[in-house]
Amino acid sequence: MKPPQVIYSIATKLGGPGLGITSYNTVKALMEAGLLKKAVCYGNKSDIERSKLLVLRGNPAKLLFFLPEYYYRPLRKGFLDYVTARLILKAGCTVFHGWNNQALRSIKAAKKIGASVIIESGSIHRFSKEAIFEEEYSRFGLERKKYLEYTRRASLEELALADYIFLISEFARATFVKAGFDEKRLFVLGRGVDLHKFTPERKNGDKFRVLFIGRIGLRKGVQYLLEAWKGLGIKDAELLLVGDIDDNFKPIIARYNNIDNIVFTGFLKNPEEAYRRSTICVFPSLEEGGAKVTYEAMAAGLPLITTENSASIIRDSIDGFIVPIRDSHAIREKILYLYENPEEVSKMATSAVENVKSHSWESYRTKLISTYRMIFGE
Repeated sequence: MKPPQVIYSIATKLGGPGLGITSYNTVKALMEAGLLKKAVCYGNKSDIERSKLLVLRGNPAKLLFFLPEYYYRPLRKGFLDYVTARLILKAGCTVFHGWNNQALRSIKAAKKIGASVIIESGSIHRFSKEAIFEEEYSRFGLERKKYLEYTRRASLEELALADYIFLISEFARATFVKAGFDEKRLFVLGRGVDLHKFTPERKNGDKFRVLFIGRIGLRKGVQYLLEAWKGLGIKDAELLLVGDIDDNFKPIIARYNNIDNIVFTGFLKNPEEAYRRSTICVFPSLEEGGAKVTYEAMAAGLPLITTENSASIIRDSIDGFIVPIRDSHAIREKILYLYENPEEVSKMATSAVENVKSHSWESYRTKLISTYRMIFGE
């Protein structure tokens, strides 16, 4: 059997932040294995051979930047999808590998030429996500973020048409099984972390510092962390929240303005220093496919308090603690325990660093190619 020839697409900058790092390692793995025909992306900050990339320099949707985000983003992704679909029909491939919410035309083009389709999902299944959001926004009396119904339909159609779906965690996989997907179509790849960039170096001095990194809003469960912190009242301690704040979350933050040991830094392009200054990390998310923050915190030697829905690789009571979602009391209890037991902080930090060593980006690339070979043969 001939090795597959893959066209890959992602609506982000290769080697950039977020999914840019994941896509870079995917493209790198495919290229080194001799499987990559072309990758389509919105810019390149990597060492990938330029002849293997179709970099989109322009985006017609930019002319409509004044529209709300829920209009603008689908247009941006739609342009990538349009270009990728044309490339598939013109250049051909045996496998199209794209991302959910940005690939319907490309999938149909691949099907037209008889190519197989892999779709990656960076989240849990939409049905589970929507149920969580519906309850949370109702709890806090907030209006849900708007989405376009046609983008929802397209997202579900992409998953229905895909031959194989790549997921980040077993938790995400369980939500797809619950939604009726054949388990044989589902593959869990996990994520990776740069073990040279995120290292267990402490610079927190004499202050017990609790770190949260991520988008500050309802989805990440920050409301429960703030409530937990309010009830602690511990000395020589600080809650450090790193990330942009959702507009609809600002009224909730205002409830805690009288607490002087809560610090908001905004988005940090290079968060390594925040990890080094911190003692533990709390990531109480209500919904994740598998957050890279949890990998980074472990590599940085921080015991992690997180939820099952965060889909972390931590081992409960070994690398940190797994608590129920929406449980401020449990978060408060675990923070206090680590505050009062510094020897446990040290022990869990060592365990976390050892655990995450098997989740380097090198390991991720190896697993990706092994999965390809499992599906398509040598």
